Amino acid sequence: MADVFDNQAPEGIRARLFDLIAKTPHLDWLLLTKRIGNVAPMLRLLAPASWPWPNVWLGASIVNQDEADRDIPKLLAVPARIRFLSVEPMLGPVQFPLPCRGSVFWSGLHWIIVGGESGPHARPMEPDWARNVRDQCAGAGVPYFFKQHGGRTHDKGGCLLDGQEAKAWPTPA
Repeated sequence: MADVFDNQAPEGIRARLFDLIAKTPHLDWLLLTKRIGNVAPMLRLLAPASWPWPNVWLGASIVNQDEADRDIPKLLAVPARIRFLSVEPMLGPVQFPLPCRGSVFWSGLHWIIVGGESGPHARPMEPDWARNVRDQCAGAGVPYFFKQHGGRTHDKGGCLLDGQEAKAWPTPA
């Protein structure tokens, strides 16, 4: 697990990964990055003729509204079979554009994952933040996947939102 779009990635790692992805068309690759702004320029250099690949899902990691406002347009600007957001650790509420017919946002986004931070120094996530994203996804018909509340507990209840699992996946076209 690594962020292949990090500027500090070891020399040649992207080229080797992209070669492996090209050689494994039977696998779906989920590329998640905190550096979504690096994706388009790097792809222009490394895969100009062949992108988007049918076996790559491209995701951006965001933690709050500021990052959502900054990074979602960058994600939507890169062609991909499946585009997704990982809102984790969720450190504040996130409001997306209202679902409307022909919305670039909702038609270009195929999946949203939400989760709280884990570990001994985890910052809290308010359940209402996760519920709000769940409800926004439901209104737009976008699959919603709730990973965990976070904190220091790892019991089954930590993966439930309002007593239920919410683990929907996108359906690739």
